[in-house]
Amino acid sequence: MLAVVFVGGLVIQLTGKKLLKHLNLMLAFGGAYLIGLIFLHLVPEVFGATFDDSFTVRTAGWFVLGGFMLQVLLEYLSQGVEHGHYHEHAVSKGFPLMIFVSLCLHALIEAMPLAGGLHDHDHGHVHMHLDGDSLLIGLLIHKLPVSLVLAGMLLSSGISATMRWIYLAVFALMPVVGMYLSDRLIHADAFDANVVMVSLSAMLIGILFHISTTILFETSNGHRFNIQKLTVVILGMLIAALTL
Repeated sequence: MLAVVFVGGLVIQLTGKKLLKHLNLMLAFGGAYLIGLIFLHLVPEVFGATFDDSFTVRTAGWFVLGGFMLQVLLEYLSQGVEHGHYHEHAVSKGFPLMIFVSLCLHALIEAMPLAGGLHDHDHGHVHMHLDGDSLLIGLLIHKLPVSLVLAGMLLSSGISATMRWIYLAVFALMPVVGMYLSDRLIHADAFDANVVMVSLSAMLIGILFHISTTILFETSNGHRFNIQKLTVVILGMLIAALTL
């Protein structure tokens, strides 16, 4: 993930903001992959978990809803940068602090379930297996256009090149911070590790469902049939299916 963010920053550094006008197909592919990831991986893994009376399927559903509403709030703060929106006006008056903070929180939260994919937990009464590789691929595909847009906004803000790279480095480290915090929760004696994993993964379903559906709807050009978009959407979903 660190490399993806710096690649995005380097591309904008070398080409300027011209590329930001041609992100629709990349976004559509990423949105389609995320939809496939949600319904072929995350939903079966979360709702196929072994539950008990202390953590039911309905509880998991509440966490999905909570993740969806959390993303609504983060999108309000970030003005939709998570799904490829570039806002020139947002940086006309200087550095877009709220957008940056929102993106950092988003990157931190969405990476937290990855820590669960690194461990095999057999204790407790709730059991779930998480396919961390598929989730990592999905987050990498999602993070590239976000990194491009963030780098473009930092470029437009007028701050120095050194500060742009520092902000990108902070953003790039957020998934690492999220995984560390998640790992601490998983190993905390006060929590059941598998309940933590199911809860975080259920929240991620809600977050990614909001982002992916918004991307697919917003990349439509007047809701007209577009063979290029249809092709990349099918390709994205097929690749998600091939990672089963």
